[in-house]
Amino acid sequence: MADKSDEVLKRTLEETRRYRITRRHLMQGAVASAAALAATWKPREVRADVSGSVNVYTSSGLRWEGSMRAALPLFEQVYPNIDVNFVAEPIGETFPKINVMMESQIDTFNVIYTDYGQWPSMYVKEALTPLQPFADQDPAWFEDYLNDVPREISKLYRVPPEQDGELYGLTPDGNALLATYRKDVLDKHGISYPETFEEWIEAAKEVHDPDNEVYAYCASLQRGAWFGFNFWAALAAHGGSWFDRMEKGYWNPTFNTEAGYLALKAMKELQAYAHPVTSNATEDEVNRAFANGSALLGPNTWGTAVLNKPEYSKFPEEFHWDVPPRGSNPEGVHKALTGGLGQFIPPWSADHQAAWEWIKWINSGDMTDPRIGEAMVEAGGQPSRVSLLSKYADQRNFFKGLAKAIQVATPYLMLVPEAIPLVSAFGEEGADYVNDQKDIEDALEAMDRRCRRIMEDSGYYDD
Repeated sequence: MADKSDEVLKRTLEETRRYRITRRHLMQGAVASAAALAATWKPREVRADVSGSVNVYTSSGLRWEGSMRAALPLFEQVYPNIDVNFVAEPIGETFPKINVMMESQIDTFNVIYTDYGQWPSMYVKEALTPLQPFADQDPAWFEDYLNDVPREISKLYRVPPEQDGELYGLTPDGNALLATYRKDVLDKHGISYPETFEEWIEAAKEVHDPDNEVYAYCASLQRGAWFGFNFWAALAAHGGSWFDRMEKGYWNPTFNTEAGYLALKAMKELQAYAHPVTSNATEDEVNRAFANGSALLGPNTWGTAVLNKPEYSKFPEEFHWDVPPRGSNPEGVHKALTGGLGQFIPPWSADHQAAWEWIKWINSGDMTDPRIGEAMVEAGGQPSRVSLLSKYADQRNFFKGLAKAIQVATPYLMLVPEAIPLVSAFGEEGADYVNDQKDIEDALEAMDRRCRRIMEDSGYYDD
């Protein structure tokens, strides 16, 4: 059995490497299709009055770089005097580089496309330009944006993250930790959609078939932040939180609780049915395991719409998504950890008006022109606009799940500058328990202890 698992692991990792190449080829195809569309498109107006260069720093991949490149040929017809350039790198490399660039006030880029979890640290670095003056240039457009992007998402790009916070970013990108499942497999076994973690464990036990290289459970549980996100999802589902209260006089970590215990215990039980890549997987490895048919279920996965594309997946119609399971305890609730990336403009960069016109364009949905949303979705984008999720739901099962999940959303990171060190710390301790490196009580105690030390070093407990 070990030899067979090792072979599945090796094959999935190799497919993941090929997957990245395939995504690049498909992105080139999507860009070519968008260029062909632009060649036959006649814009309603041409804005030759705005000029400048827009240098975008972004994550590579169809969702971010690819969807923007698909929208570029249309933009160039309306804004012939704005030159747009992209620098794209793997998402895992962009976060630390953005921190360094903004700390150093490098002015190379005037649009940064990054995770909303970086907004608090960017604010502390004074790296955010207020966008409300630009939004006020077209009130009808901005009202459409606010009415279409759920408030629980749009507020994350404000400081503080409330509806009356200062506007520092917009987002065309929707995502959440969703429940991923092969509907055909559940139907074959007569299993209804599992609502609780206990039901997911029972379903996994039923469909697990390692003798035929088919594994019930898969998740991105690489030790550290990746595991931490999944643990936070399970913790929220059991009614837990990071702190007792997020205000002065409190900030006490609350992982070593009944909710924390139940969350870790459920993750440990699921691990018995895990795909070989799970313990060291990030998002790419999980998606490949689903796409090649060797993984079937994931109660909390960073799903992707490309699993509904036959170019990627052997089962494009069979994969479905829904809200993640709740805990079976009285405090148990359905919660979806909201992800997503948005854009900001560094204040020391050049051509702010040109940068705004580009940001406005890729956040337009159908408001400016329906071809924008069409091109971005076809290229692999995941909209934050409800109207686009609904419009293209028949083409992407993933959009149906995402539209449901964002109604019960909670941020995947606490919006404090220390968020990444915190999630990495409790993710390391949780992974050590699930991988048999320590017992559950020691792991939970270490979570509280390490996170309290991080908050203490940042002065949260000072008088």
